[in-house]
Amino acid sequence: MHAPPPAFRPLVTTASQDIVRGAGNVRLWASLGWRDVRLRYRRTVIGPFWATINLAIYVLGVGAVGAGLWNEPLTSYLPYLVSGMIVWLLMSTIVNESCGLFLSGAVLLREVSFDYSILAYALVWRNFIVFLHHLVVYVGVCLIFAPAALGWSMLLAVPGLLIVLANGVWVALLCGMVCLRFRDVQQLISNFTQIALFVTPIFWPPTSLKGPAQRLFVELNPLFHMIDIVRSPMLGKSPALASELTAIAITALGWGLTLYFFHRFRKRIAYWS
Repeated sequence: MHAPPPAFRPLVTTASQDIVRGAGNVRLWASLGWRDVRLRYRRTVIGPFWATINLAIYVLGVGAVGAGLWNEPLTSYLPYLVSGMIVWLLMSTIVNESCGLFLSGAVLLREVSFDYSILAYALVWRNFIVFLHHLVVYVGVCLIFAPAALGWSMLLAVPGLLIVLANGVWVALLCGMVCLRFRDVQQLISNFTQIALFVTPIFWPPTSLKGPAQRLFVELNPLFHMIDIVRSPMLGKSPALASELTAIAITALGWGLTLYFFHRFRKRIAYWS
């Protein structure tokens, strides 16, 4: 097989160098992320705050019903619900958008030489921007229903959030490669995230399940642990040690797997697109 012309090749570098150099190119991927957010809400009056308004309406509607279903006080259930939802939206949106990471930039991949990881960093950055908009809903709910939840303990959520964002990068790269090579996987991932929303303790408290069900949907659910390391500090609690250890293990295993596949198939991305 003849080598592709230079315009079709990524920069001559290793997978690790791609990831490190891409991370260092903050100006580029930050600009791409901001650009995507602006384009998404172009010609709207309040821009990304539409997502904030939609979330607020959703949380108030579901929260009023959920508090009665789970026999929880509204003052504690609403902060629990909204803190879980904003973390879930961050994670699930990254996963779903990762499926089109390389599909949407097919023309760019074929004509320009650049570090592919920049696209992953831009994706995670733009979703972090939306997360900050969603955070307004959480602050508003706490100010009205649970002012005591707003304290310095919330800063403990920052390390957990950084872990979630770090996982978002490898998820973007791995899902982007897999969905680029096997287009049907995108539908499978979309269906999975829809189901995972209801089997993960976001709407319902973990203590509502007992026995084998609790072990399956709570203790063995990696999504719960990733949410817990951010949500618990936001509620004035310390994350469970099991959640912290699980999140660290997921990060290490995920990055190891991604580096392996990125090293092996990185040069084929332009062909697959």
